[in-house]
Amino acid sequence: METLAYAQVGSATSEGGALQAWRKSSHSNPDGACVEVARPYDDRVLFRDSKAVHGGVVGISRSAAAAFATALAQGEL
Repeated sequence: METLAYAQVGSATSEGGALQAWRKSSHSNPDGACVEVARPYDDRVLFRDSKAVHGGVVGISRSAAAAFATALAQGEL
């Protein structure tokens, strides 16, 4: 599994480049508390808090996001 050495953090309004729509999981908490994901047209995956859509955005590489999701699914985290 790839180790995430750092993440780029920015604001939802300052992220450059075009975005696909923000998405949240169908498994989200009924009160709306969840993380949303977007994929810009580069090698990153962006995450933000669904309750603070104008707050911070964390961007990591697609390979790091895939490794993280795999580790979660396999119960390693």
